[in-house]
Amino acid sequence: MSEPQSAGTRVVLLGASNLSAGLRQIAALARAGIDGPLELYAAAGNGRSYGQLSRFLGRVLPGIDACGLWSALDATRSQRTLALVTDVGNDLAFGASAAQVQDWLELALERLARHGASVVITGLPLASVERMPAWEFRLWSKLLFPWHSIERSHVLAQARELDARVGELARARGLVKVDPLLEWYGHDPIHVRRGARRQAWASYLAPLGLRASPPAAPEWRGRLWYERVRVLGRECGVPQPCARFDPDGSLRLY
Repeated sequence: MSEPQSAGTRVVLLGASNLSAGLRQIAALARAGIDGPLELYAAAGNGRSYGQLSRFLGRVLPGIDACGLWSALDATRSQRTLALVTDVGNDLAFGASAAQVQDWLELALERLARHGASVVITGLPLASVERMPAWEFRLWSKLLFPWHSIERSHVLAQARELDARVGELARARGLVKVDPLLEWYGHDPIHVRRGARRQAWASYLAPLGLRASPPAAPEWRGRLWYERVRVLGRECGVPQPCARFDPDGSLRLY
C-alpha cells in the first residue's frame, strides 16, 4: 500500500536554539519562495541534540534521531522535499565527540536522502568562538551551559574537527555547505544576533532556491509546541501540525 501523496512542498528543519529563534523568519522566506501548499517539519529547541535526550529548564526532548519527525515524513510522499541541517556543533558542549556527532548527522542525512531531499548543511561558527579571549569563553560557557564543564582548547579542537567532517560529508553526498559569517554574531559566540537573523536564514536557504525577499513573518494560528515533550516530569505534547499560517502553510514541531 503506497503512502498518501502530499500536494505541496515539505521543508525539513533540523537544529537547536538558533533554529527555534528563526522559525518565523524561515516560514516567511519559505512562504515567499514557494507557491502552493507548504509544510514545515521542524526538530528544534534550546540545547537540542542530534542523538541524545536534551534537558533545558525542566523540559526534556528526545534526540533528533528518535523524534517523531521521521515517522511523519515516512507516512507521506511529497512533490518536493527541501532540508536545512543546522546547529550541528551544539552537541559538543554536552560532551559528544566530533566523530559521534558525525554519526548522528549521517543518520539524519541518510533518512533525508530516502525522501530525495535537497539539503543545505551549515558550518560551525568557528571564527566567532575563536576570537573570544579565554576569560570571555569561560563566562559564556557558564551562562549558556551552566551544568557542563567545558574546556576551551578541547571544545575548539573538536569544533574544528567537526567542521572539517561536515565539509567532507557535504562533498561526499553532493550537499551544499554554507558557513556562517562572523558579522552575524555579537558577544554571544554561538547565537546569531537578532538583527542578523534574516540575513543568516536567507543565506542558508538561498541554495534551496528560496531567494525571494520575504514579507513580514506570517501570523501563526495555533500553538507552537512539540508532538512529544516532557516538562517537569509530565508528558505534554500536542497533535501535529501544531500551527498554520496563511494561506495553506503548516508547521509540525518535533
